[in-house]
Amino acid sequence: MTRVELSNKTWSLSLIPEWGGRVALMQADSVDIMTPLVADSFDPLAWPRGGIYPLMPYSNRVREANLMHEGKSYSLPPHPAALPHTLHGVAQTLHWTVAARSADSVILVCLYEGEHWPWPVRFEQRFSLGGNTLSVRLAVTNLGETSMPAGLGLHPYFHRHPRMRVELNVGRSWQIDDEYLPTGKSDAVSAPVIIDDALGQELALYGSQWDGELKVDYHQGHLLMKADEPLTHFVAFAPPGAPYLCLEPVSHLADAFNSHVSEWTDRGTNVVQPGQTLEASVRFIWSPR
Repeated sequence: MTRVELSNKTWSLSLIPEWGGRVALMQADSVDIMTPLVADSFDPLAWPRGGIYPLMPYSNRVREANLMHEGKSYSLPPHPAALPHTLHGVAQTLHWTVAARSADSVILVCLYEGEHWPWPVRFEQRFSLGGNTLSVRLAVTNLGETSMPAGLGLHPYFHRHPRMRVELNVGRSWQIDDEYLPTGKSDAVSAPVIIDDALGQELALYGSQWDGELKVDYHQGHLLMKADEPLTHFVAFAPPGAPYLCLEPVSHLADAFNSHVSEWTDRGTNVVQPGQTLEASVRFIWSPR
């Protein structure tokens, strides 16, 4: 296991490329923004709960591990923790490599061709520091000969702190079933979503029409996470009593690729042609008190 370090006066970042291109440590002014990843080994099917990992070429679940695209059915291996469905794509289970590095940036890449995705793909993450801003650029490129559905996002484990308060705005909240898949029904949301110390039960929110901003207040400062299109969906999840909050900027709803083409816009399905790339950026901006 090799750690790649990146830091400036505000940010400290530690990456483990071999462990699914993960962020193992992320601090702003020595404050743990993410729950530190402290595992001694990495199991790609039972990953440690900490840091950040990339969600590519999709996030969340593909129902019954069966993907339909352009009239063809593709069987994917189900995930043991989400049977009979898949879970969180393949990128975060793979060995990534460092493609480029400078004093203020690191580029990680990964090529994949295998049973977990019907098309050969190239994944990329670029981490950049500039003053009080940490930027993450995600990209997935279709190396195949036919079009493919694709999505991307980040799966951060925000470390829970006393007096921590989270605020975000989504236009719609999707109802989900006991297997964490959308039922097809959604409700309009007019007020900000607030998450704070009062949270005692399981948190599970699938939001769409997200405005691209997440505000997190700490005793030590304020964090603003800003995402650009196509990251217009948002997942918030935490088991009861967990020391973390999964606050995930994503491009699509769970199982969006299997929805009817008339629902693709609302559910966030993107189709990537051969040789084309789907990309997005997320910025973490820290302001100390």
